[in-house]
Amino acid sequence: MESSAILPRGALLPVLVCLGMTFATEVAVAQCPDRGTVVDDEVSNTQGKPYQAKEVRTVVTYGSDGTKREVVTKSNLFRDGRGRIRVERFYDGTEDPSENVPADIWIDDNCGTSVSLLPARQTAKITKVASPVKVSHQPCCQEVDLKNPPHTGPEGKVEDLGHKFIDGVEVRGERISYYSSAQAKLSGASPVRIYENWCSISLDTRMGDYILDDKPKREITTVISDIKQIEPASSLFEIPEGYKIIRADQSAPASNAEGSQSATSMRQ
Repeated sequence: MESSAILPRGALLPVLVCLGMTFATEVAVAQCPDRGTVVDDEVSNTQGKPYQAKEVRTVVTYGSDGTKREVVTKSNLFRDGRGRIRVERFYDGTEDPSENVPADIWIDDNCGTSVSLLPARQTAKITKVASPVKVSHQPCCQEVDLKNPPHTGPEGKVEDLGHKFIDGVEVRGERISYYSSAQAKLSGASPVRIYENWCSISLDTRMGDYILDDKPKREITTVISDIKQIEPASSLFEIPEGYKIIRADQSAPASNAEGSQSATSMRQ
């Protein structure tokens, strides 16, 4: 990630996009490319497990003189039964951004097309991606297996943080710590990097994390709350009426949306 507190989506989210919105008939699941397991922000594309939640990500950076800077991004997360994802982000470079109007909205139709909405500009940028050559169908969330832990090398350590509940949803956690060397780990020195993550096996999605970097010193904390296991409204996955449509390979708006378009009908 970038060292600036307002991080670009690509720095925090290794996400694939799916778009192509039109008023055509919904595309059958069999016609969608096999993307495997994909995670956008804290939300995986798992089907059949709809939910919505709130997210607060706090980025704390420290200057060379010890000056502390804190910036917060608030988000509303949605996933429907078809694995479509919507993330509404609120940020303004402060510790308490207003939640009146999202700074941006990301919609992934889980079928090869995504759209980035900018409410302030009333624009919708559509992106399509080719199917990856190799995909993983591993669940987003699994129990921690200390007998077969992630490879960390001699300078790393994996810990099982056990289970806890967030709004009635059981989540499990793990922590991976890295030290400056194997000797430093054995001597009891503090780690130079920590990655702690929580996820829900029942919803098969992420449920918050904590990242610490020593040089430069930076902490990123993501907290998930207000989880509701309900089907989001279908309109949340549509381009609002009146938005200017921009294709990813175009620098100027291609058209105006005369009506709302679903993220699954933008493929033409």
